[in-house]
Amino acid sequence: MKRWTTFVVAAVLSLMANALSPKLTFAQSLPPAADLIAKYVAAVGGKDAIMQITSMQTTATMEIPTMGLTASMEIWTAAPNKMAQKTSIPGMGDMAGGTNGSVAWDVNPMNGPRLLAGRELDQMLENADFYSNMLYPADRFAKMETVAMVDFNGEKAYKVLTVRKATQRESTQYFSVATGLLIGSESTTESQMGPMTGVQSIGSYKQFGTMKMPTKIEQTMGPQKMLLTTTNIVFNSVSDTAFDPPAQVKPLIKK
Repeated sequence: MKRWTTFVVAAVLSLMANALSPKLTFAQSLPPAADLIAKYVAAVGGKDAIMQITSMQTTATMEIPTMGLTASMEIWTAAPNKMAQKTSIPGMGDMAGGTNGSVAWDVNPMNGPRLLAGRELDQMLENADFYSNMLYPADRFAKMETVAMVDFNGEKAYKVLTVRKATQRESTQYFSVATGLLIGSESTTESQMGPMTGVQSIGSYKQFGTMKMPTKIEQTMGPQKMLLTTTNIVFNSVSDTAFDPPAQVKPLIKK
């Protein structure tokens, strides 16, 4: 802090010092994004352990406190790019979504079934990229840059800006300075109602097999908060049938 204050004073005395010195010194003090990703991968179990995983089944509960709503969730993911989820809401029914790697769908009791297209489809396929979500491989990104050290939920964190190569979608990741673990993110999600920006707090990491995984995620989107609590994760046991489009969706798929 003293060093930064010195530069601020110098800025008042010298336009050149303001333009050059603070920026160069601050940038040099931040570790490269690639180093932070490597530390994160090591912290959760290492690349070799991650590459031994080909599928994952997650059981969780979802809560929206302001609505008094609690629902059960199951999420299935598999390499290279398959994902499906089902959320069972008491009194409302089941909501489902996913992709088999080519088509993507959304089903909910209020609007019925639909196929995703355009930016929603691109986003779903990107989110389903199995190893990308754990390894952050450089070839998936047009940009990965450490932009600041900040306080995130009371913890020192490196703020990393990422831009996906396929969709040009920007997001921000927060990696703990102390542990290297991912503790938060910010991103904009395409939805039927348009773009929605949310902030996620990620924590309570626990060991599942060879991997350390977060079990608490709090997502804030506008005034609404959603809490996701993972109760169990099972690796390498998901059947390919988990990614079959639901019966309501199949008639929408053009042959």
